[in-house]
Amino acid sequence: MKEQDGININLIDKVIANNNLWRAYKKVKANNGAPGIDGITVVQLKSHMKKYFEPLKKKLKDGTYQPQPVKRVAIPKPDGSKRYLGIPSVLDRVVQQAILQVIEPIIDPHFSEHSFGFRKGRNAHQAIILAEKYYEEGYRVVVDCDLKSYFDTIHHQRLRAYLEEFISDKIVLKLIWKFLRSGILDRDIYIETKEGAPQGGPLSPILANVYLNKLDRELEKREHRFIRYADDFVIYVKSKRAGERVMESVSKFIEQDLQLVINQNKSKVCGATTSTFLGFNIQNLMGKLDADQVSRPNNDSKTS
Repeated sequence: MKEQDGININLIDKVIANNNLWRAYKKVKANNGAPGIDGITVVQLKSHMKKYFEPLKKKLKDGTYQPQPVKRVAIPKPDGSKRYLGIPSVLDRVVQQAILQVIEPIIDPHFSEHSFGFRKGRNAHQAIILAEKYYEEGYRVVVDCDLKSYFDTIHHQRLRAYLEEFISDKIVLKLIWKFLRSGILDRDIYIETKEGAPQGGPLSPILANVYLNKLDRELEKREHRFIRYADDFVIYVKSKRAGERVMESVSKFIEQDLQLVINQNKSKVCGATTSTFLGFNIQNLMGKLDADQVSRPNNDSKTS
């Protein structure tokens, strides 16, 4: 997985290859999106890249490229709270995308078969089919563990250590670290980033999956039947009592080993027919099923 494979040496040369950088540009342009703190738009991006192309490649090659702080944007949520996005400058988005195009084919094959979010060839529909399969096999109780502000609480040092299991190119690791630590600009206020991977940049989804891949492997080691889609995950068991034991032990692993926070108000053990995952309720397809094994949850059930 590292040097011995011959695929992880001099990754930075693949990142700065002309065709890789221009492919990244096309992806960023196609996604459109708002400008970052420098005000440069996707329409202006091509001429900006052409003007600074060689200096850009040099700075990336020697690791001196310095990302700009991301622009904080608040998105209202249905419950009245807000979800914060961090919008990188368009050039930073190109660099992140260029890195992603190189590291994703190396990292993704090592992810769990139970992980469906932000991965090529995998989607929510496949996750739902697996949920039905678990139900039909008799696993009709769901452990729904909600992670509180996951993207904002990712532990940087741990994430870097997890990345080093897949990536050995020190320049690429250094650039990813710089993006993690580039900071946030909220109007005119600069906020230092010592943890988290702000949603809004091309690298955030794969970094989030790298971090929670540790959770996937732990759940597999314990032989649990589970499904994860980004930071939403559920574990299927056969009884409420088993579910309560699993909730306690998995919560302990998440908080102690991964240094993440469990949202106690939204986490619950409930019947599969009363659980909603990715906006889907298994009862919609399976019809009226026996939910007597467990008591019904409170009205504050999480809707992903």
